[in-house]
Amino acid sequence: MKGTDRFLVEGVVCTLRGIPVPVANLSVGGLFAVTQAPPPREDILELELELKGRPPFRVMGKVMWINDPKAPRARGLPGGFGFKILRIALPDKIAIVDFLKRAAPATLKGPRS
Repeated sequence: MKGTDRFLVEGVVCTLRGIPVPVANLSVGGLFAVTQAPPPREDILELELELKGRPPFRVMGKVMWINDPKAPRARGLPGGFGFKILRIALPDKIAIVDFLKRAAPATLKGPRS
């Protein structure tokens, strides 16, 4: 599994500034979060990520791109933002890999998180 392999996911949520936000796709290297109020591009954020059946954990990363519903960069995705994971604890990274082994590969085209 490569860090850029994206997987469609259900039941994954990230918490952004205290607000739970659904995650549409996930990879070892990043995620796409669905929100009508994305943070600015280039923002460095700490998100709390919750995978189904596992306690939440923190990841640090950067907002790489915004998908504006009025002018989408990725037509297969709703409004939201692509987030590149820059810092994650090893056990949490392993948990993502284990979770993704059971998920469906994404067939969406567009910018990578």
